Amino acid sequence: MKTYYNIYVNDDFWRAFDTEREAKKYLYEFQKTHHVKTEIIATGGKKSNVSR
Repeated sequence: MKTYYNIYVNDDFWRAFDTEREAKKYLYEFQKTHHVKTEIIATGGKKSNVSR
């Protein structure tokens, strides 16, 4: 089973990435302009992206 790295913003799903490096890079840039609660959660299974 593949692992995906999902970013959650204010406890809501935001975006999924294939690698932890991509997720951390995106999150670093995102946090420069947004001051909200964010976290990365690793999950297995199907990838789902919500367009924002």
